[in-house]
Amino acid sequence: MIHFNKEKIDQKELICFLHIPKSGGKTMWKILEEQKEQILVWHGKYFKILKKPTVYFTILRNPVERVISTYFYIRSYERDPLHEQVKNMSFQKFLSYMKDENIRNKQYHKRDIRSIRYRTVNLTTRYLSGGDPDNLKMANYNLNHYFTEVGFTERFSESLFFLKEHFGWEDTLKIKQVNRTQNRPKSTEIPPEIIKEIKRLNHNDEALYKQARRKFEDRLVKLSDQQKQALEVWKKISKG
Repeated sequence: MIHFNKEKIDQKELICFLHIPKSGGKTMWKILEEQKEQILVWHGKYFKILKKPTVYFTILRNPVERVISTYFYIRSYERDPLHEQVKNMSFQKFLSYMKDENIRNKQYHKRDIRSIRYRTVNLTTRYLSGGDPDNLKMANYNLNHYFTEVGFTERFSESLFFLKEHFGWEDTLKIKQVNRTQNRPKSTEIPPEIIKEIKRLNHNDEALYKQARRKFEDRLVKLSDQQKQALEVWKKISKG
């Protein structure tokens, strides 16, 4: 059972999933809905420390992939508040809003075109720091000290395996992708100058992602032979 954006439920220890946009969060929602535990899902809500003991977990995504996905999602999804303004916009023009330093990196009205910068520049750092896209130190501290599990969109099966093992979820879980951006090109098809600029603008998110991803890969390497075998079996089961 999931509870959106709540901070209090009748439970001694809380479980909280911090959803960072365009990082596979809605796919995770469907999985969490099927669990017996009561789980807090924070959507559009930044990290904060709760009074009760809390197990936090999140899913991170490569910043370049997240931005590309955001751009094509806005273009294709008619209900997105920026769809009408972005549906025929070039990536270069979209990028110009991202790098316009005259636009404050804050939350504007959903239909304000300036919110492109808010939705794309160091968004992961913003969510993990508690609201400040420039506070990499705080985001890093929170990630390392409060998050029991940190998964990755690019390693979704493996991430779910670790979550399953931690919480004791059933092996019968199925990964059903939700809210996936359709007809978007691969990052290798995007002009390299755009990729380079996305990385530059998301330097904090890049640093967070690389450090956390290294830890995750080390964790996979250190699995016992029995655990590695269980992971391979689980990957086949989860993909149906």
